[in-house]
Order: sequence, then C-alpha cells, then structure tokens
Amino acid sequence: MKIIYELNPPKIIQNISVNIDSIRNEIDKFIYRSQVLTEYVNDIHITDSVLGIPRISSLQAAAILMKNIKLNEKLSISCSIRTRDRNINSLIQVVTESVFLKITDLLLILGDTPILFNNELDSKILAFPTNTLKILNSLGFDKLINLNLSIPNKNIEPKILEKKINSKPYGMVTQSINSLEEVKVLKKLLNPHSIKLIPCIMVPSEKNTKAAKIIGLDWKEYKENVLNLIIEVGKITNQILITSPNDFYEGVKVLKQTKELI
Repeated sequence: MKIIYELNPPKIIQNISVNIDSIRNEIDKFIYRSQVLTEYVNDIHITDSVLGIPRISSLQAAAILMKNIKLNEKLSISCSIRTRDRNINSLIQVVTESVFLKITDLLLILGDTPILFNNELDSKILAFPTNTLKILNSLGFDKLINLNLSIPNKNIEPKILEKKINSKPYGMVTQSINSLEEVKVLKKLLNPHSIKLIPCIMVPSEKNTKAAKIIGLDWKEYKENVLNLIIEVGKITNQILITSPNDFYEGVKVLKQTKELI
C-alpha cells in the first residue's frame, strides 16, 4: 500500500506582517518534519495555501525538500496547485517546472478564498481545475506528469462528477472521508473509467478537532481505531493520503503503527 502524507508549507504572513527570520525558522521546521516522514511514507504531498492563507508555494517547498532529503524510487514528492490564483499561462509554467523538478503528481484544486481579498475580487476566477486539466492534457502534459483532481467524499452531484471524469484525470483525491462505505461507493463510480482513487484520512486527535469541524468531518466511525480504517481502505485502493494538519506527532505515531501492520 502506498502511503502519502500531507504537509503544509510555512506561512508567509504571521502577526499581520512578513518576517523573513520567522519564515526561515518555519522552513527549518518543515525540513525537519519531512526528514522524519521519509522513514514511514512513499510520498510527501505539499499543499498550496490551505484555507486561503498565504504560504510558500508548493513548488518552492518541493524544491527546498529536494535539496535536503534524499528521494529515490520509494520516496517521491507531489504537490497541490491552486487554479484560483493563476491564469492559464502561469499554470502551464507551474506544470512545466513541476516536470523538471521530477514531481510525480499534481493535484489541481480551485482552493479556498484568499483571506487578504474580498469575495468580489475573488469572483473573477480565471481557471477552474477541470477546464485547466483539459487544456493541460491537450498539450500533452498528461504524458509527463500525473494530473489529479479532488472529489467530494459524499453527495457528489452527477453533473459535477461527469465533468470531472470527462476531463480525464489520472486520479481523484477525496476530501477527508467519514467512513469506509464512502470509499466503496466512490471506487465503484470510478472503476469503469480507470481513474485511480486516493482517499484522504484525517488523523483523529484533539488538536485536529477544529480542522475537522471546518470541513464538516465526522470521524466517530473510526475515532477509536483509525488503523483499521487505513488498512481496510488500503485493501480497496492500494494507496491512501493521510493528513494531520494540527498534530504532526500524532500523525507520525499513526504512520509508525501503520508501517508495523503492512
């Protein structure tokens, strides 16, 4: 089973200002955490300004890690790319840079509203993920890098699902799942289209409770036995994305336990 772990790059703005020394300290912490993860994961997935908070770009963060950790055939880096913030030219640039960096997968997401701008400004969206993916595929990028889309863990509208499938992604990454049954339903929907399903599981912990509430996640089904869920999901999809946004060390604990079981 392929284990992917999600890491957030350092924030750029803290206390309503930019502090380069603070960013450097956060980069050191980011590098340390990635070094810890290399013992337990197959891929480190770097996010792109989660919740609209300005952070070092996922590609810049990937380049930093590549200088500080040793990648091999068993360890790779993937990135999320927000389409909300870019026009098609800049997206093509980003994907090309990703190819040269030897990033294995890109997850194209719309992304949350930037916290520094109002909704009126943000409404001028230049590129939706599915439209972007179609253009990138037409240019042949799908032969150079795996291009993925996100998918709701449940209650997905048929028209939205059809549009995502028709854009021909390599894989679809779920929102944090509530149950094993959600994975079974999504797997059944995607199987006829040869699209890989990558379920996301948030590690249940006190520190992650706020993050779970923000996205409406209910982990009661697996709160007491997340390892069983990870193993069972792995049997269905053979890969899984684990996230623990506010509790890194609980995430590492789960990774250690998972490694002992697989």
